[in-house]
Amino acid sequence: MLTRVIARRDMNVAVSESTQVWMMLAWIGGTAEQQAKHAASVLHGGVVPCLAYSEPEHGADLAANRLVAVPDGGHYVLSGEKWPINRGRTSTHVVVLGTTGDDTTPAKRLQSMFLVDRSQVLSGTVTGVPRVPTHGLRGCDISGVAFDNARVDASARLGAEGEGLELALRGLLITRTFCTGLSLGTGDTMLRTVAGFLSDRILYDGPASEIPYVSESLANAYLSLLVAECESLVAMRGLHLYTEQFSIWGNLAKVQVAGMVDFNTKALARTLGARYFMRAPEHVGTFQKMLRDGAVVSVFDGSEPVCLDSVALQLPALVKAHGHGRDEDWRALYDLRAELPAFEPHRVSVFGRGRDATFASLPALIDRLAGLAPSAGCDEDRLAALRTQAEQLRQELDTLLARVTEIRRSPAAQTPATRPTESGKTTAPALIRVAEELSDLHAKIAALGIWLFNRDQLDAFFADGAWLEAALNRRKVREYETGDLDPATARALVDRMNAQRTDHEFFSLRTVRLAAPGAREATTA
Repeated sequence: MLTRVIARRDMNVAVSESTQVWMMLAWIGGTAEQQAKHAASVLHGGVVPCLAYSEPEHGADLAANRLVAVPDGGHYVLSGEKWPINRGRTSTHVVVLGTTGDDTTPAKRLQSMFLVDRSQVLSGTVTGVPRVPTHGLRGCDISGVAFDNARVDASARLGAEGEGLELALRGLLITRTFCTGLSLGTGDTMLRTVAGFLSDRILYDGPASEIPYVSESLANAYLSLLVAECESLVAMRGLHLYTEQFSIWGNLAKVQVAGMVDFNTKALARTLGARYFMRAPEHVGTFQKMLRDGAVVSVFDGSEPVCLDSVALQLPALVKAHGHGRDEDWRALYDLRAELPAFEPHRVSVFGRGRDATFASLPALIDRLAGLAPSAGCDEDRLAALRTQAEQLRQELDTLLARVTEIRRSPAAQTPATRPTESGKTTAPALIRVAEELSDLHAKIAALGIWLFNRDQLDAFFADGAWLEAALNRRKVREYETGDLDPATARALVDRMNAQRTDHEFFSLRTVRLAAPGAREATTA
């Protein structure tokens, strides 16, 4: 929620301050002594870390990085350049991957991780690389950092020598989940800006927001934010409860939430029409700014193709784990009232053996849905429709995972291509497609779970389930077309969206108050 609050106001601030999260790598791979040292620094204030993984020539291919970290007695000497880096020039601490292996070292063990306090460099230099002009995030320091024979104490290394790549991937699973809050924040502001403008604009003798096409577009955009919130909430709760399972989960959450907000962006721009191209006085370019700034979420900390490729590589393990029933009480995952254990970053695993609690919970969710009795807002017809949709989710999941086995057994997968690829990345596009469709199912199951376990504590709009039925009706949950929504459901969605907008609340399944315009922060005695 804190991430959403900041991102909906200014992504430049949210992205700049998000680098603080990288200090948690000390809690993933560091010793107790290192953790105590870095905790003291952070609590004292003034720590501005940056994440220095990518290099100009290698991008997402971290195993190919060439910055070197040469052991020298009780020290390491670092030389090389990292770019593009968020806060590369202005950071006080640098989390950096450096090559410590040689030609005989396996690629996965070439890199080691260091947390370098720039004020503690013993000799040589650590300097900033000039800022990169960017499409959005023009207030961020997107630059780089260069090491020239920078000598650091060996205690700057996190984890064992050669463990850097694994630590990097474990950290990214956390931050990819964290990215969902950035998407939800920008998505809120874009929808709020467009809905406010169209509600005040008079066309054809009435508010433009009441034109049926416009009204349904707003309803669909609002619905996407609600489903994206479900996926985000379940993922964040899962980090506490099923920490070892995020090698698949974190990627699916980031891809789907960013994808839903990105699709909303295009649909809302189309709804704005010519005003999309203008820095109109009504909203002083707020929509366009959020569009530019928010687009980065699907790119950084692993782009959508990178995240989907990671999932695709783990599909055989997911197939193997699927179908083994788990007799578990899923309340802690889905019930927003349930207490959570403390988050333990060191438990995040780079390979979760195909386990995913959201997929595993589906049979239990179907059973719970079967036992529901009709209520005033959710009659037998709607319950029957939801039960049918939930069963379809199970069938789609089974079919998708069966496709994995078919694809891997196909002749194309068994024999070299007529024209061999010159890339070391050989994941079949068909498996990437399966990973993308799995992210869609993941969000739908998350929404079903949130609804089932919270309908007695949230409002009537949430409890009656019309929004959920509409979401599950979508072929791809991130996409929608004109005419998809039942008119009564569209009306209910728009009415609730407008009520939250005028009451200064988040666009959320819950009631979350925003500060009134111009309000000052409260002070305490």
